[in-house]
Amino acid sequence: MPITKVLQIKKTENLKRSINYITQDAKTLKAETSTSEQESFPMELIDGTLCKRLVSGHNLTDESDAENIFDDFVLMKESADIFNGRSGLNAYQSDLHDPKKVLAHHIIQSFSPDDNLTPEEVHEIGRKTIMELTGGQYQFVIATHMDKGHLHNHIILNTTNSVTMKKFQWKKNTAKMLYEISNKHAEIAGAKVIEPKLNNSYTKYSAWRRQNVYKVEIKERLDFLLRHSLSLEDFKEKAKRLNVTVDFSGKYVKYRLDDKGQQKFTRDRTLSKKGKYSLEEIEKALAKNEVVYSKEDVATMYQEEQEQKEEDFEYKLDIEKWQVDEVTSQGIFVTVDFGIDQKGQIKIPARMLDQNEDGTFTAYVKQKDFFYFLNPDHSSQNRYITGGTVMKQLSQKSGDLLLKKNKYISKLDRLVDELNFLSDNNVTNSQQYEDLENKLLEQLEETDFELDRLDDRLSEANKIIGALSTYQGQLANVEVAEEILEKNHIDKNTDPYQMKKVLEEVQLERTALKEKRDTVVSNLTKYKTIEQEKQQQNQNKEKKQQL
Repeated sequence: MPITKVLQIKKTENLKRSINYITQDAKTLKAETSTSEQESFPMELIDGTLCKRLVSGHNLTDESDAENIFDDFVLMKESADIFNGRSGLNAYQSDLHDPKKVLAHHIIQSFSPDDNLTPEEVHEIGRKTIMELTGGQYQFVIATHMDKGHLHNHIILNTTNSVTMKKFQWKKNTAKMLYEISNKHAEIAGAKVIEPKLNNSYTKYSAWRRQNVYKVEIKERLDFLLRHSLSLEDFKEKAKRLNVTVDFSGKYVKYRLDDKGQQKFTRDRTLSKKGKYSLEEIEKALAKNEVVYSKEDVATMYQEEQEQKEEDFEYKLDIEKWQVDEVTSQGIFVTVDFGIDQKGQIKIPARMLDQNEDGTFTAYVKQKDFFYFLNPDHSSQNRYITGGTVMKQLSQKSGDLLLKKNKYISKLDRLVDELNFLSDNNVTNSQQYEDLENKLLEQLEETDFELDRLDDRLSEANKIIGALSTYQGQLANVEVAEEILEKNHIDKNTDPYQMKKVLEEVQLERTALKEKRDTVVSNLTKYKTIEQEKQQQNQNKEKKQQL
């Protein structure tokens, strides 16, 4: 995506200088062999060569003349001063006279030479970006430069709203909005990714992010090692295979990720207040293990486990062709509605999608996945929304059932996989097996509580549907129906069929969870019966041998 940089212009002389700079002939003129009636750029004859000037603007008298652009900007500022009472004795409050106030924002969009975009396409990306950011209520001039090894846009935005005379407020999330809007239009046009360079303003954030990523990743790897190591030396050796350095030399055990750029060690107490990763607790955990992955296999098996977790989903939904606004190599853009006046786009990345033969898409999304909502008409409404919210909105729009995969299904699957591994290696009488079996039984108990909760939801949903039908049809027991609706904070005009859709989705979720729970219990019961029979046979053999 384009790298976006923003500069502030605070003095009129700097504003004039910036406008003169970005509109230079040497940087913006493109030689043309032919012209089109639909040509949107001014054509000029320079030294006998027909040239196109890649400069355009919005709400300007003449964007081909730098002096006129500057005058237009100043006139708008003077009009705002009169409108807001900043003339005469209050002139010092004007953007034009206060050197601390921002006259304009200078935005630079830089594109990769590998994008294979034309200067005209790059220019249009910049125009669409700034129009969406501002809603078309601010003057701006945009110039596309071709004098360097890459194409880049220079956009100078007047901070005075030409409709309300108010000031453009560059807030905390404005840079994020600009970045997301710019990326959207660039991606649709076919631009590739350019990684932005870090600068000092990102130092604290980057350090915080790295530290938190380290903690999560270290714990993931250590938990795996605790299940698949037999001794401290085995633990340390396998840790190396997972790119973790372990230091047992001090009072606390220290850990470091060697493949993530971590510089300082992380102490065990930082990872767990309960001391799970201390020397004492590690030794206790390892003492229970009888069979584990080998040193040669540990890295491969860990990677497979992580890939399974990544591929796991919480929501599954078919997205119809008519719901897709744009398809790119990196994902799809779809429209999401919030109420009457909040409509915008979000991008669902390709890693969350399967494209079906009929042209539809199947999305696999987690609740905690985040998407950036872009309202092209009201950029102030741009914000992050969760995966669950996105899926529910798309489901409501299409009318398709939203399949929610209950989290307990994934938890049961992982415990069963671990149990099967021990069973396959004939480990059924050890502390390792017993602990894992107890975890599975605890998980089954939690699953039963979850099923009860879903049953309650279904029961309540059925009551609500009946209450809506009764109330809206003015049948008997209207007072009872009204009481039920008020208790559950349900709008009395809600469509009962919409509630029926929610009910069906909960039923799907419950059915899937119940089937998984019953399958696990059935297999576990059969397995325990077989093992008990084997143990009895072995005991009988031992008795015979003793006789």
